[in-house]
Amino acid sequence: MLMFKKVILGLAFLLFIAGSGNAQTQKTFTLSEAINEALRNNTDVINARFEKNKALERVSQVYDENLVPTFSLSTQYIRTFKKQAFDIFGQRYEIGTDNTINNILNVTEAIPFLGTPVFSGIRIAKTYAELQNENVDMVETKVKVDVKKAFYNVLFLKEVADVNSKSLQNADDNLALVEIRYRNGVNTEFDFLRAKVKVETLKPSLSQSLNNLSIGKKLLKNAIGIKTNEEVDIAGMLTYDSTEVFGSTDDILKRIAENNVSIRQLNLSQNINKELVTVNNANYMPKLYLFGQYQIDAMEDDPRGVLNYRFFTVANAGIGLNWDLNFIRNTFKKRQAEIDVKKTDETILDAKQKLKISGQNTISAMEDAKKRIIAQSETIKLAERGYELATISFKNGVLNQIDVLDAELTLNQTRLAYLQAIYDYLNAKADLEGLLEK
Repeated sequence: MLMFKKVILGLAFLLFIAGSGNAQTQKTFTLSEAINEALRNNTDVINARFEKNKALERVSQVYDENLVPTFSLSTQYIRTFKKQAFDIFGQRYEIGTDNTINNILNVTEAIPFLGTPVFSGIRIAKTYAELQNENVDMVETKVKVDVKKAFYNVLFLKEVADVNSKSLQNADDNLALVEIRYRNGVNTEFDFLRAKVKVETLKPSLSQSLNNLSIGKKLLKNAIGIKTNEEVDIAGMLTYDSTEVFGSTDDILKRIAENNVSIRQLNLSQNINKELVTVNNANYMPKLYLFGQYQIDAMEDDPRGVLNYRFFTVANAGIGLNWDLNFIRNTFKKRQAEIDVKKTDETILDAKQKLKISGQNTISAMEDAKKRIIAQSETIKLAERGYELATISFKNGVLNQIDVLDAELTLNQTRLAYLQAIYDYLNAKADLEGLLEK
């Protein structure tokens, strides 16, 4: 009998030593600390922020391309090996020089009028930047939900391991009592063997729950985004706050359907589609632009040295017009853009409906978990009292060992059901907070 207690104490001691040995490489998180750490380290969040910065750079680029004149410089040196020639009255004449240098500076600036929708392009770039900003919010919300669920999972697995540990302790205590009664001739050998088997069958359950806890911590570490060999642990308990209020169901569903980040993203995408329709309408019109050119040239034959080349300059400016007369091709593009607008309208309506259904399911899951929590909390009290009475009655010879085992099994099942109800509530709560972006 003492051997079983030594095994339990030895297991607890090994877990303590293992925890102490990893103390220098283990970090303990509260829920808020885990979320904040994930928002700093999670790869998806980091990449989403990079995309946001990239979109902001794109906005600056569009401003530069549309509002700042375009400059281009070209330089050419031409060596003529055979000059063009023509004959006049038997006399042969050559045209051109042995060496030619051309330096040309071109300046163009689009006129934001008619077929040049400069400000539509700027608005599209700005809207795309806003879209990326919303994408950051979406990714951060998802990471928060993932961390919360991983955190609650570790809390739940800790409680399960604790229940299994208590079950093993109860079974061991029962075995000690049965062994004494067996030695004294009160209980049969069958009773002793059944109590011993009960202890042995509970040990794998405890071992499995500890393994599950270890895996749960690794999943939490991954959700947080820790990329080192540092181990993680959590601080907190699996609890249910009965005073927590989110508001009326109708108000919650309205907030989800109108303000969820996915709806905001779709609305921004729709704004881009509408701007593209404007751009395609503008393509029917001519595009006006201003231009200027400054040219420095030199044309010399070989006898004259490079330093003595005679350069002359030419400067001009004017207004130009480009007009794409492929109206049929542009009509196809315009119709496609208009179809995208209608398609996005339909997508928004469908997304709102699905969000309402998702919100309703989540609220229903929370309400169901609440009812189970209340019911199981009362059942636990009854099961604990039943196990206590069964143990006392068995010691006094009133009940059989099987009654104690049944009472202990009922108590464990009730505890696990209670913990499962709290865990289900917290998971549903995390989903609802994700929909509300809390």
